[in-house]
Amino acid sequence: MTTLSARLAEWGLAFSLDDAPSSVIENAKLRVLDIVGVMIASSAHPTVAAAERAYGNADGGGKGAHALLSAAETSLAGAAFINGVASAVLEFDDTHIASNIHTTGVIVSAALPMVQAQGLSGRQFLEAVIVGSEILCRLGLVSPVRMHEVGMHPTSVYGVFGATYAAARLRGLDRGQTVDAVGTAASLSSGSIASFEDGTSTKTLHVGFAAAAAVRAMALAAQGVSGPAAVFEGKFGWFKSHIQSEPEFRFNELIQDLGERWEVLNIATKLYPCAYTLMPFIAAALALRATNEIDIGAIAQIRCEIMPRSFRTVCEPLSEKRRPLTSWHGRISLQHTVAEALVLGRFDKSAYAQSSLIDPRINALADKVIHIADPIAAQDTSRSRGVVTIEFSDGTTISHTVEDMQGTARNPAPASVYIEKFMANVAGVISQDRAEDLVAALTGLDTVTDLAGTFAPLRVPT
Repeated sequence: MTTLSARLAEWGLAFSLDDAPSSVIENAKLRVLDIVGVMIASSAHPTVAAAERAYGNADGGGKGAHALLSAAETSLAGAAFINGVASAVLEFDDTHIASNIHTTGVIVSAALPMVQAQGLSGRQFLEAVIVGSEILCRLGLVSPVRMHEVGMHPTSVYGVFGATYAAARLRGLDRGQTVDAVGTAASLSSGSIASFEDGTSTKTLHVGFAAAAAVRAMALAAQGVSGPAAVFEGKFGWFKSHIQSEPEFRFNELIQDLGERWEVLNIATKLYPCAYTLMPFIAAALALRATNEIDIGAIAQIRCEIMPRSFRTVCEPLSEKRRPLTSWHGRISLQHTVAEALVLGRFDKSAYAQSSLIDPRINALADKVIHIADPIAAQDTSRSRGVVTIEFSDGTTISHTVEDMQGTARNPAPASVYIEKFMANVAGVISQDRAEDLVAALTGLDTVTDLAGTFAPLRVPT
C-alpha cells in the first residue's frame, strides 16, 4: 500500500507552476516578499546575532551557503537556522489561520540557501515554496487537537515536514529518497512552548531549528539513509506519538483534492508583529482610537471578547500577561497589546520595545483589560474575530468588532498592503532604491533567473 508520505512526495516532485492557478502563484510571491521584509527588519535583532555566533561556535561555521543577510559563509543547515530565527523573532510572519502554523518562514528559510548555493531560478524556488507550504498547511488539519494545548509549537513540529518536502525537491531527490527524508524528519520534529510562560528566547528559535533539521534530513536521505515510510499514519506514526491519544485523525486532509483545493490561500499576512490571535483586537483598538476622542485616564474597563481556546496562551495568568517580562512575552499578551495600541496609537515593527513594556500608562491600562468568552468566535476557528468594548468611568461605552482581519481569505489584502508592509519593515535597514528593486524582483519571482544575485547585495559583514 502506498503511504501518505509517498503520495505527498509524488505530488510534490511532479508539481509545476503550470499546474497552479494564478491566485496561488501570486499569493506565493507576496508571501515571499512579506517574509523577506520581516527577515530584513529583524537583521539587527540581538537574538539573530546571537544565533549566528552560536552556530559558528558550535558547528565550526561550515561553508557553501549564506544566511539572507550575512556575508559570513556557513553551511546549508546553518544558513537555514539563521534565516529561520530572523523570520520569527519579531512574530511578524504569516499564519495559516485554522492550524496556527506560521507557514512561509520555515519553508523559505530552508529553501533560500539551497537555491543560492545551487544557482537555481526564481521559478524553481517558487515551486518549492508552494509545495512545502501546501503540505505544511494540510498537516495542521489532520488532528482536531490544538498543538498548543499539549505544550507543542505547531510551526516547529509540523514545519520540519513541509520544509523537508521543499528541500527534497530542490535537491532533486527521487520519490523514495524524499520518503526517507520525511521519515527521518519525524525524529527531528520538536518545539516546546515552555517559554510562553516566562518570555525566554527559545520559542523564537523554533523556525530556525525546523528549517535546519529539514536540510539535515534531506542531506541524510541523499546519502542513502533510510526513514520510516508510514511516518504519519503508522502504528508508531508521528500523530499517535506526539498527541498521545487517538482522536479521529483526518488523514484524508493530506491528499483530498491535492493540487485542486489550495489550503495556501488560507494563509494570512500579519499586519502587526504579534500572535495572530491578537490581530483583530489591535485593529479594533486602533479603530476606536481613530474614531473617538479617548481620555485614557477616564477608562474604567476594557472588555475583549475572545475564543476560549486562546485563554491559556494569550490571556492567562493575568500576572504574566499584564506585565510581560520581555518583548517576545508581550507579543502573546492580550492585555499589554491592547493597552499599547490604545496608548501609542500605532503598531509597527517598533512595537513591544522595552520602553513600552515599562511605560506606566500602558501598564495601568493593561490592568483594566479583561477577557470574556466569545461563543461566536468559538464556533468558527477559521475566522479572525475580535470585539473590544471600552467602558468609561461615567458609564458610557464604545465598542468595535472585527469579523475577519484584512489578509485572510474572507478579507483579502491587495498587493499594495504587502508592499506597504515590506517597505515599512525594510526602512532604515536598506536603501529605498534597493527596496524597490527587491519588490520588483520578488513580485516577478517566476521570471528571475539568478535568484542568488538578487539577494547577494543584502549581505553585510558580521
